[in-house]
Amino acid sequence: MKKSFVLVIAMISLFYYSEKANAGFLVEPYLGTYLSSTYEGDSNAEGDLTGTAVGARVGFQNLGLMLGLDGRRHTWTSDPDDGTDGSELSGTSLGLFVGYDFPILLRVWAEYIFSNTLDETDGDEDEYYEGGGTLFGLGYKVLPFVSVNLEMGTFTTSKAKDGTTGTEFDFDLENKTYLLSVSFPISI
Repeated sequence: MKKSFVLVIAMISLFYYSEKANAGFLVEPYLGTYLSSTYEGDSNAEGDLTGTAVGARVGFQNLGLMLGLDGRRHTWTSDPDDGTDGSELSGTSLGLFVGYDFPILLRVWAEYIFSNTLDETDGDEDEYYEGGGTLFGLGYKVLPFVSVNLEMGTFTTSKAKDGTTGTEFDFDLENKTYLLSVSFPISI
């Protein structure tokens, strides 16, 4: 009876301390390229987007559950369907993510992007765009610290500002993106 009691106490202690040891600070830098991405907006503006992204997810991870902030810098080149010249865009986005790291090498997450800004980097008139969005990601851990990911996202734009005149105006634009990336998740 006394051995059973000691064994139960030992098991509870082991579970308690192993749970604390499993919790950690998550740092996950990544880089990737946008594939088959499109945009649609005001005045029948439609076309394709290509580009790259570099960023990092920072947060906490405990028993597979991930929670934190995601910040990225992306560059896009637009290719309008109407045959006109495209634009070079660069921007940043910041969002909150929540996800789960399964023990079978799979990872999933969802993100709410609360800040998305874009700047036109070519042409005579600079324009600045502001908006938000959502994205969903799926990752596969190739190695313990290397994950290959696919993210499906929607970046929306609601406001724009003409850089030469400084006037702000409403500008609805929706970018549907697919990002193929490699990340390096490290739990400290």
